[in-house]
Amino acid sequence: MTSLPILIAGAGIGGLTTAIALARRGIPLIVCEKRTRFHEVGAGIQVSPNAGRVLESLDLGLALRRIAVRPDRLEIRHWNGNDVLTMPFSAGPADQTPFRTVKRADIHQILLDAARTMPNIRWLIGRGLAEVKDEGDHLDVTLASETGQTETMQVMGLVGADGAWSRSRVLAGDARPPRFTGWEAWRTLVPVAGLPASLRAAKVTLQLGRARHAVYYPVASGQEINLVIIRGARHGQDGWSRPGQAQELSATLSHACGDLRRLVADAPAWHVWSLHDRPPTAMANGRIALLGDAAHPVLPFLAQGAGLAIEDAAVLADALSHRLAEGGAAALPAAFAAYAAARAQRAARMQETSRNNGSAYHLAKPWSYARDMVLRRLGPDGLRQRHAWVYDWMPPAG
Repeated sequence: MTSLPILIAGAGIGGLTTAIALARRGIPLIVCEKRTRFHEVGAGIQVSPNAGRVLESLDLGLALRRIAVRPDRLEIRHWNGNDVLTMPFSAGPADQTPFRTVKRADIHQILLDAARTMPNIRWLIGRGLAEVKDEGDHLDVTLASETGQTETMQVMGLVGADGAWSRSRVLAGDARPPRFTGWEAWRTLVPVAGLPASLRAAKVTLQLGRARHAVYYPVASGQEINLVIIRGARHGQDGWSRPGQAQELSATLSHACGDLRRLVADAPAWHVWSLHDRPPTAMANGRIALLGDAAHPVLPFLAQGAGLAIEDAAVLADALSHRLAEGGAAALPAAFAAYAAARAQRAARMQETSRNNGSAYHLAKPWSYARDMVLRRLGPDGLRQRHAWVYDWMPPAG
């Protein structure tokens, strides 16, 4: 190996999973995060078996079980509440990894706590990427704080896990900006106290309407309901989120069922994200590798954005540990290239499937009738098989 560390830019779910996976293999790391404090918003995420297997391989299964809900089914309904299809969640392949729903802040804290126990991780908080210079056998990386202070360090390589507005992606050679999709996501967490039993059940509900849809499910060990409403928007906002006011949703809730209206009425606060898209880019360029939204942002119509980043972390750690053990720092570009080759096709398919789902979710009549007919003909088993390529993915054996 080498005494030079690898720099991970970004301490979100993808960056922290990568840090844990690499640190467990004895690789020295620096994790930099431009935020000055760790605070995850975004309500909830679905941890499907493909991502769950990675987390369990990192000995996080017990901690995950303490915060998660295990929904037993997906219910697809119309906006007015009429049923379309119910699909029981299977346990997956023989390892029996379940489908889970979690609060984003909870899973982020689990990852952060695990990473902080690793002695070979150095933390640089409140500093983001500014410049990178490739010196052949290493990188000179300059970090900058919000006050303008800079520092330059030598690292073996850079892993960009800094999100859809990634500076790492620009430094790797792709400066194309994210494209606003015409959609925005309203997210909130609703306390379960006082809610009817139908809303507290361990299930994921997907409600489809013309140019809108909603998803809701329990998180935080069943104490809260994660609610996401997607609707069209004329203008996008760059970057992260903005506060939203419930009255802005009044037109969107037209013809909505009672359950959905009840959740909206009980929502304490809203965060609104303008949904941006980017085509997949090269996931490696020399001594720079990209993962998660920095490489392939996934629209939230497949619930695989975090899951794909977690998968990336497992594949990247496997590629690095094997090649660095054999060839030292000189082998890092080849390791990054192998990682990129292993991930490119799956990442592109995830992105495309999510875009197609978004189109299908928001169909108007009469096209929605055709969509419903296809779903009913597929039935629960057929729908599960259609998603098998997502959920049955297995991480490298190590």
